[in-house]
Amino acid sequence: MKASTREQRLDLFTRCLQELLNAPSGSVVVFEIPGRPLAYVQFERTPEGLKGEVCSGDWGPRRKARPLSSAMLDRLRSMGWQIPPRLRETNPSKSFTGGNPSAIAEEIERIFLEVFLCPPGYTVRTEGVLRSHG
Repeated sequence: MKASTREQRLDLFTRCLQELLNAPSGSVVVFEIPGRPLAYVQFERTPEGLKGEVCSGDWGPRRKARPLSSAMLDRLRSMGWQIPPRLRETNPSKSFTGGNPSAIAEEIERIFLEVFLCPPGYTVRTEGVLRSHG
């Protein structure tokens, strides 16, 4: 599934997050920018709610890594995301226990625009909720 306008993206994020909240613990959804493998936000269903992760960009071979800048990390921190000491080992993360999909959708939109610096008309893609069978 793809979405290219703000309204479509927010609708896509909200629908997938709502489905994830109704899925078994361990289920996940990933929102990514086509052609930018290090620009994604993912969520996992946990017993407490949802755990979000933002790709740090600091993975794989050094020459291909695209680590988030300190300004990008500061932006995430100001939104309440936890920044790990070593980004090559762990992505920035945040737990959501209230389960308000539309508020989380707005935050995802802000991350793509303000952290990944996507243009306003960017396209986001998802495979939808990948359900855990555990």
